[in-house]
Amino acid sequence: MSQNQAVQRYVGAIAVTALMVLIAASYLPRPDVDYWALFSLGLVGVLLEISRTAKKSGSMAGSLVFIMHLAIGVALGAMWGAVTAAFITGITQTYARVAPVKIVFNVSERILSVGLAFGTYFFLGGHHPPAIFEPVVTGSGVPFNEALREIAVFLASAVVYFIANSVTVNTAVALSTKKHILSTWRSNTLWVLGYDIVASLLALAVAYVFVRFDRSQGVGRFGFVAVFLPFIAVRHVYGKLNTLEDVYRELDQAYDELALNVREQLSMMVKAIEARDPYTSGHSRRVCGLSRAIATDLGLPPEHIEEIENAALLHDVGKIHEEFAPLLQKEGKLTDEEWEIMKTHSAKSAELVSSFSRFQGYVVSCVRHHHERWDGRGYPDGIAAQEIPLGARIITIADTIDAMTTNRPYRNALPLEVVLAELNKGRSTQFDSELVELTVNSVTVRRLISDPSLIPEHMPEPLVRSRAKEARRAARGNLPSGS
Repeated sequence: MSQNQAVQRYVGAIAVTALMVLIAASYLPRPDVDYWALFSLGLVGVLLEISRTAKKSGSMAGSLVFIMHLAIGVALGAMWGAVTAAFITGITQTYARVAPVKIVFNVSERILSVGLAFGTYFFLGGHHPPAIFEPVVTGSGVPFNEALREIAVFLASAVVYFIANSVTVNTAVALSTKKHILSTWRSNTLWVLGYDIVASLLALAVAYVFVRFDRSQGVGRFGFVAVFLPFIAVRHVYGKLNTLEDVYRELDQAYDELALNVREQLSMMVKAIEARDPYTSGHSRRVCGLSRAIATDLGLPPEHIEEIENAALLHDVGKIHEEFAPLLQKEGKLTDEEWEIMKTHSAKSAELVSSFSRFQGYVVSCVRHHHERWDGRGYPDGIAAQEIPLGARIITIADTIDAMTTNRPYRNALPLEVVLAELNKGRSTQFDSELVELTVNSVTVRRLISDPSLIPEHMPEPLVRSRAKEARRAARGNLPSGS
């Protein structure tokens, strides 16, 4: 089945379901209605939606019309709520010149959402209009407990509305974009859901204004003017949220550009180092790939794996300093003095990596300690065992594997079985014994050792992106969450 066929079948299913819901809603109780007053409310909804379509669209819904849908549903029942929602949506979608299949879907989705919401409202014992409006209708009061129960019933119906709306819409988006529905729902809906549920209480205010003019004074047609009043404040708040969403969108773009620049800089640095030593061409990339494989087999979380990837990629960047150039190009073995100079490269690499503000802490530590030994006889600090960061212990093994499996001036690449035997020989002296056990039994690592071309050519995504996402989530956490 093609993507378009899947979307069309989905739209058809939603349309049929909406028709069934509308028929069922027609059998539910509903009060007598002043059709002019109903039309006036629908016209308010149309104006609200048309004003929205004139604005630049963003990832946030930004629509206030759901308040109108809920207000009509609670005041006049599921059927009139669904019919009015269909009227508002159909008129505004046609005005916006939306494709016919989208109009059918959007109209059906609104009928479905409103119908299910106020079917739920009725079955939970809700009244049209709510019992809390009794002082307007009959002049009598309502017990406090009854008022709270009525509000709770309304909120339950609002939750049903938002769930039905978000699930149907995001499923359509996921089908049309071939993305996972859960990730689509999270990115498009989750973060403002709580706010919308709280904002839905304004639907009670709109319904109250309508009932007051319609029932108390017999001038329901003037509800057309009166219901505009609650929307002024709501429009202001939503406008602020839309502004914030625009800011987040611009930040996303800026972070994307920054991540690209960082990646390009790192790539140039690594290539500059490896250009000095043709025998280690691709070394950093291969160590990065092997480290990722070991960390993944270990079951580390993605954020931890990402940090190890970046440390592995950058573990030798200190060799870009000029004092290492003649040592890297020397064909024979290094003298003791030269070896002491070479041993400083891990500390110099860490120093250079720390100059990047977004590669602090754990990444720097892994870079600095990737030549430490389990028995404490490594460099630069001579730390041992668990003192060595886990990422550094992983990189040590990956670095050693690549050194043994590449051709050098003084020897050819070693076969797989010899490499694994050397790793086992270094247990509890050079290497972490448990990591060696995992590595030598890893199918993925064995495949990469046998065929290094399986390691992707691309650089791992810099931490700047994940850190940026964390920052944006934290910022959004200061706003009402949900979608």
